Formats: sequence, structure tokens, C-alpha cells
Amino acid sequence: MNTKRSKRWNGNLDSLSTDFLKDVIEKMESYGPSVQFELPGNAQRPNYQVINNAGKKMAFDKKNLLMSLNSDGNVSNTLSAVFTLEAVKTAMKGGGAKTVARARTSRPSTAGGTRSGPAPAAQIIDTVEHDKYGYFKANRETLPEGIQKHSAEISTLMKNGMSAEEAFGEIIKQHF
Repeated sequence: MNTKRSKRWNGNLDSLSTDFLKDVIEKMESYGPSVQFELPGNAQRPNYQVINNAGKKMAFDKKNLLMSLNSDGNVSNTLSAVFTLEAVKTAMKGGGAKTVARARTSRPSTAGGTRSGPAPAAQIIDTVEHDKYGYFKANRETLPEGIQKHSAEISTLMKNGMSAEEAFGEIIKQHF
């Protein structure tokens, strides 16, 4: 049997166990249509947050138990892109949805029914976190110490139309 599933979460949905993804789907069906995972660490399973249509989040640990959000209102300071319920179901079936670290423009899959084909383009529904993290990573040395505390404010500014550069600049003006 040839499988991509590994013993550790590597940032790809297809590296998570089927049992874990079933539990995540169950939480999503109960609480909201979107999910974000904590970016890879040393654990087999990541903590995650389910997001409802109003943008409210519920955090769950790697054992699928309810946990509290951090001061920024997230399960972690480093998060994957937002995945839809359909994307998680596709990954569970072997579709291989990718996270932020491997994000790229998706091509339509061929009708051949191969499991290694690219994921549908509708999987990532929130590019704000991806863009924010990309800007932070590229400018980490020049940004002020402690700007991570204002992550939620930066996200809000970006959701209201600012670019990552403008949002970070506004927070720096306000707080530093």
C-alpha cells in the first residue's frame, strides 16, 4: 500500500490520519464550515479552530477537546490557510489538499480519477492569513518586537481592504 500519510503533521492535510480528519469533519458539521490548523510542530496532530459563518472561532486540541483561544482570538500564533469542509473531506479521501506553506494556483484535475491530482481551487477561502504571514516572514527583521500581539487587528484591517504592508504600517503607527 502506497500512502502519503506520515506519523507527524507536516503542514499538508493529506498527512493527517483519516480518523483525525473524521473528528475534524464532525466538529465542522456541528460548529462551522471552515477550519484552520496550527502550523506544524512536533505533534502527530495539530490543534485547530473551527470558524462559523459569522467569523467566530472554536478551538480544539489535538484530541478534539474544546480549548480556549489565545489573546489574539486564535488557537495559535501560526496558522494554516482556511480550509472548507469540502477540502477536508477531499483530503480525507486522498485528494491531497495543501496548506499555506505549499499554496499554489490549482489546475482542474483530470477525469482519470488519480488520487495525486491537484486540489480544487475553492479549498482556500481566506488569503488574509496567508498574505499576513508572508509579509511578516519577509519583513521579520525590520518589524518591531511584539507586533505579533496585534495579529487580530492586522487581519481586521486587511479584511477591510488594506494590503499587508498598509495594515502592518497602520499598526506600527498606532502602537509603536
